[in-house]
Amino acid sequence: MIYVLLFIVLVFFSVQVFSLGIMLVHEPSVISPRKVYPKISILLAARNEEELILRNLSALEKLNYPLDKLEILVGNDASTDNTANLIEDFIKDKPQFKLYYIDKTLGKGRGKANVLGQLAHHASGAYYFITDVDVKLPKSWVLALLQEFTDEVGIVSGTTKCERGGLFASLQGIDWLHFMGYIKAFAHVKVGCTSVGNNMAVRAEAYWQTGGYEEIDFSITEDYKLFKEVTSRGWQWRTIMGEDSLGLAWYIPNIKEMLHQRKRWLIGAQELPLKWKTMIVLYGLFVPCFVVMLAINPRLAMTIWFIKFVLQSLFIYFLSLGVKRKPFGLLYLLVYEGYVLVNTAATAIFYWLPVKSVWKGREYNVEYLSPIDSSVPANTKIRNKKD
Repeated sequence: MIYVLLFIVLVFFSVQVFSLGIMLVHEPSVISPRKVYPKISILLAARNEEELILRNLSALEKLNYPLDKLEILVGNDASTDNTANLIEDFIKDKPQFKLYYIDKTLGKGRGKANVLGQLAHHASGAYYFITDVDVKLPKSWVLALLQEFTDEVGIVSGTTKCERGGLFASLQGIDWLHFMGYIKAFAHVKVGCTSVGNNMAVRAEAYWQTGGYEEIDFSITEDYKLFKEVTSRGWQWRTIMGEDSLGLAWYIPNIKEMLHQRKRWLIGAQELPLKWKTMIVLYGLFVPCFVVMLAINPRLAMTIWFIKFVLQSLFIYFLSLGVKRKPFGLLYLLVYEGYVLVNTAATAIFYWLPVKSVWKGREYNVEYLSPIDSSVPANTKIRNKKD
């Protein structure tokens, strides 16, 4: 028994030490001056986002990129609130923005994937940049991701963390940064996991080689699905971390919505390669191992927990420096320990409960996910407000 426990602890600490080591040598890329600006398209799915849509659009308006080489396509996904009216009013004197009304499904696309898939049919850029309404992006976002595209690269992801606010928001910020740090650490040694669906760009050529979202088997985690399809066709990928590519997501306001979000992630994680599933399981067994070890040898257990806290806190500290954000204080890091325990336990329980998957007010039930006739041309499935 003790050898099994020590093996799991060893795996856990190996991941922490490795990730911390990567961040100690990490140097964010510096944006180089450009002579050529390719046409790029930003694709944005919006459903019931009246509280956050203007925050996002205002940031996109300020992007440091030539307007004649930029188009921002917004898909209103059957919103039942004031989202569409707010978008129309905001973009009326901004020709780089276009609003489309998404009222049908195309092929295998559902939810956000359906919106992005239909917007792609209207995109004229050589690269598709994808984000979410709840994310505020820096002025340099396009340039930061764009410079990572060599001839062999098909997909690039930035880093996202929650914007700091109260305690609950700040804890989510630590959690996001912590998770993104592991993705970046393994990306440093060419071990891919996924793309970041609220902060990514894909080469148009690579996207259409997959057949588009209408031909990709549906997944609630559509970003991982696209990453898998693109990389399986031989395209390389990049994951970057720095101030110029940092997206600031709005925090989830309540526990119920967070549990639904985490359930979506766990459902999507089922499609990860075996090596990632194995590592996630071993990493997740640390807490049960600690509990058992606490009963066997309390002093050893507390020593292990203290080492874990120190390594984790150093990792988060250097992650904050890596994106040029003020590091979180010791009190936040201590509270984060309890937050992770409670959140992990609640997520595990919620995952196994017979609760339907709901996101943005939409229930992903059998009827919604069932196949439909996709023979209708894409341009007949989207109604442009100007048409």
